[in-house]
Amino acid sequence: MGEMSAIGVHLKQHRKLRGMSQLDLASASSSTPRYISFIETGRARPGKEVLNRIAAALNLTLRDTNELMASAGLPIVYPQQPLEHEDMQPIKRLIEHVLKKHEPYPAWVIAPGLTFLDSNNAAEKVFPGLVGMEPTALVDLWCGTSLGLDEPQRAYIIHQTLSGLRHEAFHYPHPAIPALLKQVEDYAADIDMPSGAIEPTVLTPTLIVNGKEVRTLTTVMRFDKVVNVTMAEIRIELVFPADEESEAILRSL
Repeated sequence: MGEMSAIGVHLKQHRKLRGMSQLDLASASSSTPRYISFIETGRARPGKEVLNRIAAALNLTLRDTNELMASAGLPIVYPQQPLEHEDMQPIKRLIEHVLKKHEPYPAWVIAPGLTFLDSNNAAEKVFPGLVGMEPTALVDLWCGTSLGLDEPQRAYIIHQTLSGLRHEAFHYPHPAIPALLKQVEDYAADIDMPSGAIEPTVLTPTLIVNGKEVRTLTTVMRFDKVVNVTMAEIRIELVFPADEESEAILRSL
């Protein structure tokens, strides 16, 4: 039996994470259990077409598909240019348009792992300085005691941050997320978390603006049917007031 190869390690990890047997994966990717076993044990080196079918069967992200290809010694499939790249300028202009049109309500552009890339003016007035802040420092700010929140408010924020990161880790996995998740879990261990909390279908964070509570609803915009890692991973969080009083406060800014 051959030694476990890089592609074998990656493939087995993804398969186990999704609770799939070699038979399950073989059936879903039009292959055979024997061939899947050969890949995992290093006895076979799959080509691009086979790995594309396997990636689709595993429902891998674009980033993970690239890493699977690279582990097999193959070129990556999806480009990974940052927003600043010349080819991404149409996307950047679209994002800027969305941010501007969402005024006077806050909006942020966020990359995986709580990396804030951009915001509109309303967002900066509500919560200045998030863009460019290190994610670990952001977790310390939100989950620590520096904001002067009482324990129930702090527990709520920690719970929401934890839920958001767990959702992101499952649906949009990224190498930066596990460490941040551990950081938030350490904060959660020191407080009484909300008991029997039910995950909301819509995020309803309460913001403190000029000493006043602003109830909000948040929706997330993502790009669909993309072939670029950056476009697949970034999201635009659009905040709306949940009542007339909250709307008046945001408009007054």
